[in-house]
Amino acid sequence: MLRMERSIFSQKIGIIGGGQLGKMILNETNKWSLNISILDSNKNSPCKNICNGFYVGDLLDYETVLNFGRKCDLITYEIEHINTQALFDLEKEGITVYPKPETLKIIQDKNSQKEFYKRNELPTADFSFYSNVNDLKNGIKEGKIEFPCVWKKTKFGYDGFGVKILKSVEDLNDIPESEMIIEKLIPFEKEIAVIVARNSKGKIKNFDVVEMEFNEISNQVEFVISPSNISEEIKNDAIKIAIEIAEKFNLIGLLAVEMFLTEDNQIFINEVAPRPHNSGHFTLDACNTSQFEQHIRAILGIELADVSQKGNAIMLNLVGEENSFGKVTYSNLDNALNDDSSYVHIYGKEETRPNRKMGHITIICDNFEDAYTKAKNFKNTIKVKSINNG
Repeated sequence: MLRMERSIFSQKIGIIGGGQLGKMILNETNKWSLNISILDSNKNSPCKNICNGFYVGDLLDYETVLNFGRKCDLITYEIEHINTQALFDLEKEGITVYPKPETLKIIQDKNSQKEFYKRNELPTADFSFYSNVNDLKNGIKEGKIEFPCVWKKTKFGYDGFGVKILKSVEDLNDIPESEMIIEKLIPFEKEIAVIVARNSKGKIKNFDVVEMEFNEISNQVEFVISPSNISEEIKNDAIKIAIEIAEKFNLIGLLAVEMFLTEDNQIFINEVAPRPHNSGHFTLDACNTSQFEQHIRAILGIELADVSQKGNAIMLNLVGEENSFGKVTYSNLDNALNDDSSYVHIYGKEETRPNRKMGHITIICDNFEDAYTKAKNFKNTIKVKSINNG
């Protein structure tokens, strides 16, 4: 045990990405005084002042990622938009990268991700790939597309960007020129998610299945509800699918699996993320071990910890208001700060913009309806604006 502890504390750990996820990972690693360096494209990243080393650079630039990685013994990441060739080459140089670069490379590209599910006989919506908008128009002319359907950019989508429901040919006027997939629209009853941790020994632990409510306009998660209001049988099915995906990927680290649940109780995989995820932020306050600590445990090879949850938890995202750009201010935040059952997390981003995630609040309550009413009230009254629009 002593040898293991020395190994952990002597390692130089690098995290690629320094946003709110990086900050919340650091909040956990700082409890253990681990040596953590951050690479981020933003010189004013939320992680800037709470890590051992902070480096600024383009995460998609090969040399930038390679040079950062060479300063570390172990690399992980909190964002998918990274130069994977640099990660592969760092592995060849003997530097550990978790989750593995081959996992990230598949997940970075939605077409590759969907092909992975298809190849491994995992349940997902039917889809087709198109290299550009003209190819898609030809597909429509040939009767290969049925409206409504879901358009997704294959790369660089996030937080609802790069996803759109196409209801008619006219909707093609608003989509950018890029590679894309077109998915069959699943008429789902609920969107659910499972976060799975898996270490190098193949040990797995999962958090409870959560329910997600999305904003219809921004396509962003507004509320995460845990535990989800579904039967134990469906929960077990969702967990089984999430664990199977993690094992097929040979994942080491954390995997968030978003799924659709239909009215007839079928489950379809939507997307996955090989990192801590918005659907697991509630674990900081509601569970014995947070998703962020569990991620660190998994990549360091430490025993995975207990994930038991206390009470009902509802997390709501605090995002930038429409038409609001610039230095941020928060109004009516006292409503949550003065509430004993509410836990406020502000990410430390200096500037806001429409729908940018700026913080979250987790409410823990014995009674779900009380918590849900409170969450709705906070969502309606707490505003994230620029000082000029405040």
